[in-house]
Amino acid sequence: MAHSGNPRVPVSSDEVRWAYRLFLGREPECEAVVAEKLACADLRQLCDVFLASAEFREGLRMRTGRRGSLPLNVPGLAVDTEGTREQLAGSLRKIRAAWSHLGAAEPHFSVLTQREYLSGQRDGELKAFWESGERDVWVLERILERHGMVGLSGATCVEYGCGVGRVALALAAKCAQVHAYDISPTHLGQARARAAQLAAANVRFHETTERLPDALEPCDLFYSRIVFQHNPPILIAELIRTALRSLRPGAIAVFQVPTYISGYRFEAQRWLEADHAFEMQAHCLPQWKVFRLIEECAGIVLEVREDDAVGRGDSLSNVFVVRRKPGGGAE
Repeated sequence: MAHSGNPRVPVSSDEVRWAYRLFLGREPECEAVVAEKLACADLRQLCDVFLASAEFREGLRMRTGRRGSLPLNVPGLAVDTEGTREQLAGSLRKIRAAWSHLGAAEPHFSVLTQREYLSGQRDGELKAFWESGERDVWVLERILERHGMVGLSGATCVEYGCGVGRVALALAAKCAQVHAYDISPTHLGQARARAAQLAAANVRFHETTERLPDALEPCDLFYSRIVFQHNPPILIAELIRTALRSLRPGAIAVFQVPTYISGYRFEAQRWLEADHAFEMQAHCLPQWKVFRLIEECAGIVLEVREDDAVGRGDSLSNVFVVRRKPGGGAE
């Protein structure tokens, strides 16, 4: 792969593909990302692009163990996992107020907390933001393929916590229909504008108010990542319950939720009575509760995988892959 001498020698498409294999351990998700990296002036710049990528850094943390895998003897957490109807409504009001503010102040940074997505960034940096949604969908497709769901062309998909449409619009390019939910009207306004710009007619955005819907749109696939963790545990539990009930028979849900944060405790009423700044909060729902909700909603656990979505060494975050039992899904 080495070039030498001056002037610089542009990279080839084969060299870009090898860089994906060497740095990220995978094939490129599409030809468009290969073409984009052909703009690198030489191999050194190509390597610098991969070394600086969030995907490479996350993979490095996982390989070197710097994520801080928790020992088996950690203490249990004192967490309220169920709330009254009034407590759920109060939680939704607080979360809605915070995320409406964040959507107005930092619409892209509040979705992906990387400095390059702060307000006032260049178009090229936002291009990477939208492409990250395509990458997430590429990973999602690989997960689904492991469980026999090959291709999304005829599928109806629900995403909860769509933000400005980063993943929802990437899904819309693959699915027959996408229903995207969010609690922040300011985020949804930008998502609708982006969808109109792309002429994405098969995505519908839904605003969650102070009352969760009894059910989401019936679907073949439910997806949510880096969303549940910003809600209090009583609300996470209700969101999982609502999501799983939206699945048609045999349909699959892929969702991420933190299941342990060292020293974390949650008392629903105390949290509701406290004043909170308009900021992102980190919450978790114990793993035993997630399994109980899956069983309650006629789900079958296909996979549970650790991820680094919380970005803290004292926490545990899991991606759950769940199939709804035949005969037990949404109508």
